[in-house]
Amino acid sequence: MFSFSITAKAITASFRVPETHTFHQTLPLPPKTAIIGMIGAALGNRLDDAHAFVDQNNILVSVYGTHEGTMKDLWNYRKLSNKEYSVEEIKNRMHYSILIREFLYSNDFTFYFASEDPKPLRQLQNSFKCPVYALTAGNSDDLLKICDISEIRELKSEKIIRFENTVIPGDLSKSCKHSIDLRQTPITETLYTPQVFLLPTKFEFHGDERRVVERKPFTFISTPINLSNPIAGYNIDGKAVVLQ
Repeated sequence: MFSFSITAKAITASFRVPETHTFHQTLPLPPKTAIIGMIGAALGNRLDDAHAFVDQNNILVSVYGTHEGTMKDLWNYRKLSNKEYSVEEIKNRMHYSILIREFLYSNDFTFYFASEDPKPLRQLQNSFKCPVYALTAGNSDDLLKICDISEIRELKSEKIIRFENTVIPGDLSKSCKHSIDLRQTPITETLYTPQVFLLPTKFEFHGDERRVVERKPFTFISTPINLSNPIAGYNIDGKAVVLQ
């Protein structure tokens, strides 16, 4: 398996939990579909072409990331509608709506891209050095700054039991145990239990319309945990990840 990684920063980031509306809760880290969208922006591809590129070249991805906190922002937005509003309705802003969006603040990410064939990785590596479109961490306002791009290297899988600040495919909530000593943890440090989300992994595209055709569970890990049984993963520069 060949792989390269990218380190990046974003002042704010928000990866909306699918099908949330008035409260846009964010995932703790970007899901695979968000990383594929980032691939599409770097290559200058449409979203359907980005998914096709990943599928045809069997590209696997993963992420390791931290943030310094979360915040909520109140958004007042104008709804698109064919309805014609009266002067009084416009004056009372009846064509506007309000939602709350959750953000991660001061983010550090390391993205991993892997394939059995190094050729598409080289293409992707060159694209990230000079992306066609601006890269973002979720929303168009959350600009992502690339800090470093590694060389392509070979990886060897190994059995890993300890993970932190990453995403693992599947529901591992029942096999996770915190690997930290709470007696030695500062009272001001926030601890997070593993969170499991059922997320889209494949779409069916019809022009600009897309429909979810597959969902899978993913376990988001922040605070270090130990698994009851080790799983296959990769230890890259001291960071344990599972490619998906």
